[in-house]
Amino acid sequence: MRAKEINEEMKIAAAGAIASLIHESELNETNIIASPLDPRVAPTVAAAVAEAALNTGVARRTDITPSAVAAHTRELLGHTVG
Repeated sequence: MRAKEINEEMKIAAAGAIASLIHESELNETNIIASPLDPRVAPTVAAAVAEAALNTGVARRTDITPSAVAAHTRELLGHTVG
């Protein structure tokens, strides 16, 4: 996306993406967000932030989809696509 800036919408998208990885049944006082070691975190956050960048007009590259960003992130981290 090569965003021109990091805006509040992108930060909120990142937080929401992390929070979305914990199922409601898993929530408790000590388990409110996904572990940073969870292999789903980076690609999920990357896609959410990319979408927010596109939606708020700060993305310099608009020819890439958020799902492509997630796939590329998984590839960079050596995770299987899925």
